[in-house]
Amino acid sequence: MSSLELKSGHIRVTEHDALMQVTLDRADKLNALTAEMYRDLARAVDHFRDRDDLNALLIDGDGRSFCAGNDIGDFLNADPESRKNGKISPAMEVVHRLIDLDKPVLAAVQGNCTGIGTTLLLHCDLVLAADSARFYTAFINLGLVPEAGSSLILPGLLGRQNANRLLIAGDTLTAEEAERMGLIAYRVSDEELRERALELGKKVAAKPPQAMQYTKQLTRHGADAIREQIKRETVLFADRLFSDETRAIFDRFLKK
Repeated sequence: MSSLELKSGHIRVTEHDALMQVTLDRADKLNALTAEMYRDLARAVDHFRDRDDLNALLIDGDGRSFCAGNDIGDFLNADPESRKNGKISPAMEVVHRLIDLDKPVLAAVQGNCTGIGTTLLLHCDLVLAADSARFYTAFINLGLVPEAGSSLILPGLLGRQNANRLLIAGDTLTAEEAERMGLIAYRVSDEELRERALELGKKVAAKPPQAMQYTKQLTRHGADAIREQIKRETVLFADRLFSDETRAIFDRFLKK
């Protein structure tokens, strides 16, 4: 079994017996994700998948926010060739790995939960959110389209009107709204989040692993349809990412 080698300097991995905790560790940038951070996340998920002694994965973020989405500077510096002919991004590489996992994935979120910060949660089995959590997809306001299968998953999960609050109106959901709509499983105080997340992660990790694997397989409906939707989203996302309209929005964002 190969050791886990992380290269970005912004992903931290901690093991708690059968629970593996992966922490976004770029608090000064509200844990905005770069391409190298996505590659580290993919490496961490692969490592978790291949370890028979690890039964549950917990994803969380350091500091006052879970994740401010994709780093805008990274978007601006992206090479058009890297997205040509529907080639998936490092972010979607992570999402595909989560879709394929037969082990449970949990997330603990607080504060800013933007873009991929929200859509990543759609591929987690249990999400805990602090009262401070705010869910905002951001795509429409940046001139982009949904990704990570969110254009398919969110209407089915939240209902069309609530999904369109995120995807068309560009609304921000509070933790209370997210709990009521079914986007999250648990809402706790900010002070309780870390302790409760670790407690739940260890509880899930202690369940019979073979039964857990079968349960995930039985409850994972529509995975093929989600993969196909990601393909469609990816083509349109790349088209928008390199459009003059979206580049101008990014430029104004960075000048603020």
